[in-house]
Order: sequence, then C-alpha cells, then structure tokens
Amino acid sequence: MAKVELKKLFKTYNKKIKALEDINLTIEDGQFFVLLGPSGAGKTTTLRCIAGLEKIDSGDVLFDDENITHDQPASRDVSFVFQQYSLYPHYTVYENLAFPLRSPMRKLPEEEIKNKVEKIAEMLKISNKLKNKATELSGGEMQRVAIGRALVREPNIYLMDEPLSSLDAKLRETLRVELKNIQLNLNATILYVTHDQAEATTLADKIGVLKEGKIVQIGTPEEIYENPNSIYVSQRLGSPKINILPGSLFKLNNTAKIGLRPENIELGNGPYEGKVISTENLGSETVVAINFQDNEILASIQGSYKSSINEKINFDINTNKVLKFDKGDQRIYER
Repeated sequence: MAKVELKKLFKTYNKKIKALEDINLTIEDGQFFVLLGPSGAGKTTTLRCIAGLEKIDSGDVLFDDENITHDQPASRDVSFVFQQYSLYPHYTVYENLAFPLRSPMRKLPEEEIKNKVEKIAEMLKISNKLKNKATELSGGEMQRVAIGRALVREPNIYLMDEPLSSLDAKLRETLRVELKNIQLNLNATILYVTHDQAEATTLADKIGVLKEGKIVQIGTPEEIYENPNSIYVSQRLGSPKINILPGSLFKLNNTAKIGLRPENIELGNGPYEGKVISTENLGSETVVAINFQDNEILASIQGSYKSSINEKINFDINTNKVLKFDKGDQRIYER
C-alpha cells in the first residue's frame, strides 16, 4: 500500500467545464478515505485522475512521495472497483478473481494465485461459489466478486466508485461492515466515493466533502457532523436532515441562518410553541415535524411519540449545539 497525495490538481473538459479545481488531498497509507458529494461534484473524475485514466491540466499525483503524474495507467498499480460489476460472464468466479493475478507483468505461480483467490473468497463469503459462472450469481454475489477481484491484488491504492449503490439496502449494510473489516485486516489504502451519508460515516477514517469540483472540508466523520464549516457541508451528513432556519427565529443577532440538528430539540416542555405537522415512527425513534412561525422544524426523539395533526406542542432547543451561519452560508465561529 502507499500514501497518495494530490497537489493543486486542476481538470477541465472542453476547456471550459471545471471538473476539478485546486484539489489538495493526502490519503495516508492504510487509511479508508471517503469522497462525499452529490452527482457532478467531481468524485469519479478524481479517481480517474489518480488511476491515469484522465489527463490532468495541472498539478501532481504522488505515491509515497514519488511523482507519477505522467506515468501510464498500467504502471501505477491501482485497483479500480466500478459501480457496475464488469465481470467476465463466461468465466467462473475463480477465474474472474484470478484474472488480475495472471497478468504478464506479475507472473505469479499458480499455487500462489490459488492461495490468494481462496483467501479473498473466504473473506467475502463466496468460497462456495468459486466454480459458478458469473451469470449464475445474484447481484450481491456479483458485486462481491467485483470487489474481490480488486482486493486479490496488493496495489498502491484501491479506488472504489460507489460499488454498493446498485444493491438493496440490507445488502449494502452487510457489505459495508464486511468491507470495513477487510480493509482493517489487509491494512489497505482505499479511496471510496459516494453520495450516501451512511456509507461515508460507517466506512471512513477521513471524509473529504466535494462541491462543484472543490474540496470544501476534510475531517473525521465526527468532525464533519459536529463542526461543518458551511451549510452545504452540514447537509451532507445527518438523518433526519438538519434544520436550516432564519437566525431571527430564535432572536440570534448577527446570524443570517442557523443549523439545528433534530436530535437537539426537546419536545414536551420549553418556551417555544408550535403545531404538529406530521409524525413518522421509525421504530427506534420518531421524527416529528413542527410548524413554528411558518417554518417547518424536524425533531427526533427516542422511541415512540403519539400526537395528532395540528396539536399544539412545546419544545426547547439545545443552544450549545446551534450552528450559526452568515449571509454567504459560511459558519460563524464563536470566539
């Protein structure tokens, strides 16, 4: 594995569309780094620039302090897991997993290939499928094979482009846990891109938030959630979504807008009175939507909560947890 650095990376398409702008990023050896952002933010382009599949306009890509900016893709030794499975349908699972190890550049003995394939298959719980053709697998099994085909090598870095996005919610949850455990066991360096906040918070050692080709904040999942530097970043993590409200609503001077997490609202008592718009029972918690001075506020509480539509409700807010933003949607930090 390697430490990977991007320095002042710029990439445009058709000489006018800015895909990446001044990207500076360090992924430490053995780190699980997640790039988080919506479609079009530049996530996949970043991966392709590291892999050498896109030619950058300016800037540098370094592996362990060695500049590989102009190296060919084959010589960079990266493993890429795509959103689609991209398996060889006429090959068995074993042959799909062994394929990258049989490259003329590697020349590994067959016994070593067998050992590596069986080890990864066991990690991904597909040992019983090694003789199956790829066409005989379920979607989840095919994605396990696609991930395994990358993991079977020992590259400088694993690049993963939303590899779980096409799977159902339960399977995504299962594979997230397995992927993180495998990364820790292999001490692998992974750059993983997603728009899914659950993937970002459960997988990442560090998160880089992308907006329109720029990295706007880097931090641990806890730092991004607790101390976002803008409204945009505050909206990347958190379910139910953060409440963004006028600063005047709670008489906060010199504050254009505030961010208030639903879990930081206490229902039942308090100086503020609103009306219930709706309640959503999610099992372990209930989300209550409140109309307060013509603003909708979401509050989440543990367990169940019974109320009627338009019922009056009192609430309070945790003022220590209020995030303050200026007119440009940037964070106001207390001195």
